[in-house]
Amino acid sequence: MRRGAILQYVVGGQRLRAVVVTADRYNTENGLVAPLRERAAPALTPAFLVPLSRQDWPTAATIDLSRTRTLDPSAVTGPAGQLTAETLRLLSIAVRTYLGAGDPAR
Repeated sequence: MRRGAILQYVVGGQRLRAVVVTADRYNTENGLVAPLRERAAPALTPAFLVPLSRQDWPTAATIDLSRTRTLDPSAVTGPAGQLTAETLRLLSIAVRTYLGAGDPAR
């Protein structure tokens, strides 16, 4: 899985979309995913929400880093899209801010 991939994902019996937050070419199946919330970000967006643009997703949506979990390859039911370069940049900033993690791409 590539960082920024939007996936069809199943958690328990719930189907949702999730975004691959961390993964690299050496560790493609053990990254982190965060759910995609299909609603607009609030006016004062907290650090754990990353708003998506219309180029990323056709409706208003945000990535919810407060619900990040380990990627389970068996829970992936298919691809749903890919984040744009600009949203990946915003995601990197949010990960560093909210999770206190370094970004190997820098």
